[in-house]
Amino acid sequence: MLVRKRVVQPRTLELSGTRIGLNLYGTFHSWHDGDEDRYDQVLGVRLERIVRIGNREYIVNSTGNVRQLTGWLAQRQVTEDFINSDAFENQPQYSTALGRAQLDGRNVVQLRVAPPGGAVETVSLDAATLMIDRISFVDGDGLETDDFRDYRVVDRALIPFTEIDSDGEHRYDSAQRVVAVRVNKPISAKVFATPQNSTIRTNSPVTVPLEFHDGHYYAAVSIHGKTLRFLIDTGAQGVVIDSRAASQLTLVPQGLLEVRGARRVSAVGVAALDSVSIGGADLPLGEVSIIDLNPATPNDPAIDGVLGYPFFASAEVRLDFGALTMTFGKPGSLPTLGERLDVDTDRESAEVPVKIDGVPATCFVDTGNSNELLIFNPFVQTHPGLIAYAGTSPVSSYGVGGSMSAIAVTVNELDLGSYQLFNRSADVMQVDTGAFADRIDAGNIGLGVLRNFVATFDLANRAMYLQPSPAFDDGRTRPTAPPQGSQRSPGSPRSFQETWR
Repeated sequence: MLVRKRVVQPRTLELSGTRIGLNLYGTFHSWHDGDEDRYDQVLGVRLERIVRIGNREYIVNSTGNVRQLTGWLAQRQVTEDFINSDAFENQPQYSTALGRAQLDGRNVVQLRVAPPGGAVETVSLDAATLMIDRISFVDGDGLETDDFRDYRVVDRALIPFTEIDSDGEHRYDSAQRVVAVRVNKPISAKVFATPQNSTIRTNSPVTVPLEFHDGHYYAAVSIHGKTLRFLIDTGAQGVVIDSRAASQLTLVPQGLLEVRGARRVSAVGVAALDSVSIGGADLPLGEVSIIDLNPATPNDPAIDGVLGYPFFASAEVRLDFGALTMTFGKPGSLPTLGERLDVDTDRESAEVPVKIDGVPATCFVDTGNSNELLIFNPFVQTHPGLIAYAGTSPVSSYGVGGSMSAIAVTVNELDLGSYQLFNRSADVMQVDTGAFADRIDAGNIGLGVLRNFVATFDLANRAMYLQPSPAFDDGRTRPTAPPQGSQRSPGSPRSFQETWR
């Protein structure tokens, strides 16, 4: 308490230092000036920048894709601000005392903090000093923790010189160490400039053919003059190259990569790659993830890679499943076709609001999943009785990390924008870790639903457009239960989420 009484909130603060994690070394640099903030980190070939200007916050990835936070991460930032400004002490009505606890032998006092418009987080205060020891919050399939150590006072500013971030799998932990501090020194306004999105390099829209195989769609991609076969996957957070293809391209992986697919698994790593070519258009990248995709694609060993979020964030992409074509151009360059749905891209995926049998929820839009609908078990547990299991059968699916168990059910109605889709076949995922145990979204909308439409993704502008295709079927005349003993799409889902901190 005596330490905290000697400190004040600085007008400006600049920190820099080292960062280590995932068997990689790097640096970080942060700036704070009033209601403007910026945080840059470099870890091996991977880069990330966070810029906040007033109530607008942006995250920039290695490719240069810019996403403005509007969803789950924006809610978390509200709570982070509430905690870091000590408002949680001055406005105790938004905190609930959880009592005393021990964290790795350290005595702490815990609070559940939930300010208006913010996510729920748990703050652990050192029992003796009442300084923040740990902040924990739900992210994906589990809890993330940020631990703060080695507090020091520099020019009356209180600074934790060490921060350790973890998702519970400690081999993937990352830590940063402050080396230099500047308090109340001028910071150039250029530091907080609004970031500009990287876009695909093409003067006009391009149309390329799609290949349909085993319930999935593929496009030809060229790297270093070699033509490869890539899965089109809005559910993937990165661009991925299979380890076999990466070896042929002499891409050198570095570090360690955690992938959340069927379960959490380690992947080969990441590698530097400037760009790939699609239909003669260049997609700037900077880096790619290298993963052994064979376990996730037992029915299709010839897959060379995955076109995920960086492609859809750099271009406006129209998928005409019936015509087997993909048309893309710079964001906002394609003529509007169909009904607009607002998309949240906070987590480098396309997430849209839906209703599942009348219950509002959010789902990933996942072109890498051949099913109609996946429902995650946390959503089912939160809404007991919503999903009818009577007469249902077990099914098996595959993803990065191996096979998964699921229960085949029928959802009476799925509302997607103004479209009402009835008698949807769905798999309730019976896993508690990995991408398909997400605690934030209810599930995945797969190709079985999306093939009813011509789908246009303009993720740079946080939009998706759906136009009913000639084969549109709302499912009203379908049977109300899936065939007994069926095993639909045993090679799906194939989408994955990778984690980097």
